[in-house]
Parts: sequence; structure tokens; C-alpha cells
Amino acid sequence: MKSQALRPRAKNDWTQKLLQTLNLRQEEGERTLLMFGFYTATSVGLLWMEQTTTALFLLPPEEGGFGAAWLPMIYIVSAMLGSGLGFLYSWLQNNWALQRVLMFIVLLMALPLLVFRVSLDMQYFDGVLAFVTVFVLRLWMDAEDILNDLNSQVAANQLFNIREIKRAYPIISSGLLLGDVISGFSLPIFLKFVGLENMLIAASGMILVGGGMLFYLTQRYKQAFPNTPVKDLEEFESDFTSRKLTKSLKRYIVPLFLFFIMGEVLYLLVEVQYLGELELKFQGDDIAGFLGLFAGILGLFELLTQWFVSSRAVERLGVFVAAMFLPVSLSVLGLGTILLDKRLFFASFDSAQILFFSAITLRFFDELLRYTLIAGIEPFLFQPLPSEIRSSIQTWVQGIAEPLTTGVTGAALLGAIAVIDIMFGDTATEETLRQLQGSIFVGGIVFFSVIWAASAWFLRSSYVSLLVQGAEQGRLGFGNIDLNAFKRAVVQALEERKTESDRKSCIQLLDRIDPMNLSEVLAPMLHQFTPNLQRQSLESML
Repeated sequence: MKSQALRPRAKNDWTQKLLQTLNLRQEEGERTLLMFGFYTATSVGLLWMEQTTTALFLLPPEEGGFGAAWLPMIYIVSAMLGSGLGFLYSWLQNNWALQRVLMFIVLLMALPLLVFRVSLDMQYFDGVLAFVTVFVLRLWMDAEDILNDLNSQVAANQLFNIREIKRAYPIISSGLLLGDVISGFSLPIFLKFVGLENMLIAASGMILVGGGMLFYLTQRYKQAFPNTPVKDLEEFESDFTSRKLTKSLKRYIVPLFLFFIMGEVLYLLVEVQYLGELELKFQGDDIAGFLGLFAGILGLFELLTQWFVSSRAVERLGVFVAAMFLPVSLSVLGLGTILLDKRLFFASFDSAQILFFSAITLRFFDELLRYTLIAGIEPFLFQPLPSEIRSSIQTWVQGIAEPLTTGVTGAALLGAIAVIDIMFGDTATEETLRQLQGSIFVGGIVFFSVIWAASAWFLRSSYVSLLVQGAEQGRLGFGNIDLNAFKRAVVQALEERKTESDRKSCIQLLDRIDPMNLSEVLAPMLHQFTPNLQRQSLESML
């Protein structure tokens, strides 16, 4: 009897240790595990599709493919397709219940793959249909990434509050990293049994498996998924006529858009610089070998960082310090590259070597921090927004603005390369021209990194105002936030804001949050207050 009584306790102790290792609370465990399973299964399916599609697309034209020369056109067209899907997602949110939206997107990701599989075998019009199918399939690959990001982050924002999502989402987003490992090792085995084209059917099946987990989540936690369509921003503003709150929303939303746009610009700049340097350094199979080794080493670092470092770093450093860590790192590395290239130190390296090692370092830190720290905090950045508009704004940012940025940046890069070639092509060798182009791109990385870091800083200051005023309006429950962090934000707002109405609101909030320790905060500041604020402070302290 005694040993039987101890078994559940031992199991519970094991569970507690696992949750503690992952920096999760017991009440968060089930939701996080289910979201992790959904994200992992969906990622495996998407990665199978991506690897299959890439192989089909890179076939020579005589074998039904297009080759790498068509990739720039793919980037521009996929940007338009991605933005169109973002508009579709936004329309669905405004007209359908959220659960229906999530399930429709799962079917939209899975079922077209079966149609593509059938089309590949059709040889109508001298094989033109299969040829067009490969092109459209490559476009759909980018579209599916956008839809998956929207579905997973919108669902996470519904399931977790501000306090919880900082711990849970780094674990959830690591499903992509685990999916990369699973799909990479399993694909060669599946190819031997089912063939390349039939991997589209397997990919569709895995996406549906992930969708089944998401459906269970929406049923298990019905209270998190409203049955009514999401209201748009204009409807929300007509309900809440406070001019002050509307201004605070705008001050937060503008840098929020800028943060994600600059992140996309930096990703493309780093990628172009990285792939360009590899093209100069290696040839053929050597490029593939280097990419595989680099991805394997990077993947290990990403998994370890995401599971054991990321969430703790966000909690201890704060979300906005973590958000600035990547752009600051890129700007420092970029500046170091420029100084090295000017021979200010380590003069034994030539420009080609400096740019090569710089590109690898930039790519390593960009991928490591982007898919750990940045991926873990992205949903949190939308949490201060009122729940009535949060999903709509998230769709506009990640489903419309980011894809448009990809297309605009791709066109700008092509234009920049053409201008450099026109200006210096007659007087410089091809190698010198590529080094000049690399130096200019590194300078661009530094410039846009500074803007990215600045947008995170402005988000931080606007975030404080939005939380303070949202709590004052009664739309922010203190049970859903980290009270210590919120108290620090209110105290900071009290010190920084000079208008009497703002300070009055902060004092009222402090009185509600921590009345026992109110004197420690207000007593040293009494001499800065007006007589009315001094009276209010003394009444609250007493």
C-alpha cells in the first residue's frame, strides 16, 4: 500500500522537475506541450514540402524544372501572394469565429498539396500543366510559411497571457528546430519507398496531424477562442472614445510595424551577403557540404539555446532588452567588419577573407538569435494591444507588411546591384566589384540594425503607456500579468511623465497594485508633485 501511494507522487516529482527544467509552471504544461506537438508536426510536413519543392524547382528546364535563375522572380511574385493571403486571413478574422479560421487555414495548407501531386502527373498541353504546377508549388511553399506563422502565433496569443507566453513560446517555437531534425533524417528513408513526388502526400498528412492537435486545443480551451468574429480597429475606436488611449495605440503600433519590417530587411540583407560570399568561396558540392555542416552546428546551438537559455534570458533581461540584442549584435559585428576592412587592426587579412568570415559570423548570430530570442518574444509584443484588435494587427504586421517588405527589399537589392555595376563596372574587376558590393551591404546591415534597435526602444516606452492606461480603463486584469514587472513600469512612468493627469493615474494604479509598499515609492517624490498630487499621495500612503 505504501509503495502504491508513492507512485503518483514520484511521477508528479518527475513532471515537476521536467517543467522546472523547461522554466514552465504546472498549469502551463499541458497547453505548452500540445502547442509544441502541433508546431512540430506541422513543421515536419512543411519541411518535407519545402525540400521536395526545392528539388523539383531546381531541376533543369528539360526535366520539368526552372533552375536557380528564376528565384528572383519567385521572391517578387511570392511577396504579392503572401500579402494577398494576409488580407484573406484578416478578412476571415473579421467575419468568422477564430476556431473556424484556424481550421480553415489548416485545410488550406494541406489539401492543395494533394491537387499539386495529381497535376504533376498530368501531361496535357505537352507537359505545360506539370511545368506550371512546379512554378506555382514553389510560390505556395512561401505562402504556407506565412499561414503557419499566423496560425501558430495567433493561437498562442489566445492561449497564454503576458506572463505565461514569455516562458511558453520559446518552447513552442523550438518545434520548428525539432521538425528540421526529424524531417532531415526521415526524408531520405521516405524517398526510397514513396518517391519524390509522393512526399507531397506525406507532407499533407503531417500538416493534418498538426491540425488535429490544434483542433483539440480549441475544444479543450474553448474559453480562449471566441465564438464571435474579431472586430477591426475602426470599430474598436468607435467603442472606446478616449483620445488619450487612441494616441497610445498609435504610438505603439507604428514602432511595432517598424520592428517587424526592419527584422525582415535585415534577414534578407544578411542572407544575400552570406550566399554571395559562399558563391565566391566554394563551388558545386562544396557549397552543399558547407551548408550542411553549418546548419548542423547551428541547429545544435539553437536547440540548446531555445530550451535552456531563451525563456530565462527574456525573464531576467526583459523583453525589450532581448529584442534589442540581435540588432545591436549585428550592428557591432558590421562595424567590426568595416574597421577590419579599413586595416585599422589585423591588417594581415585581405578584404575577401574579412568579408567571408564576417558573412558567416553575421549569418550565425542572425539565425541563432532570430529563431530563439526573437521568435520567443514576437507573440509577446502583441500582448499589450486590446484583445479586440490584437489578432487583426498581428495579421496585418506578419501577414501583409512582412511579405510586402520581402518584395520591396528584393527589388531594392536588384536595383542596388545594377547601380553598383553601372557606376564601377568599367573600372573594376569582377572580384573587386563583388567586394565593393559586400562592403556596401555590410554598411546597410549596420544602418538598418540601428533603426531596428531604435524601434524596439520606442516599443518599450509606448508599451508602458499602453499598459498603464489599459489598466486604468479596466481592460487589463492584474491576474494576467507579471505584477513586479508591471509595478516597475508604472514607477518608471510616474518618474518620466510630467502631466498631472498621467501622474494621478500612476498613483492610483500603484495604490491598487502594492498599497503596503506605496510609501517607499511616493515619499521620495513628494517634493516633485503639485499640491493636488501631494494630497492624493498622502491619502494613499495613510
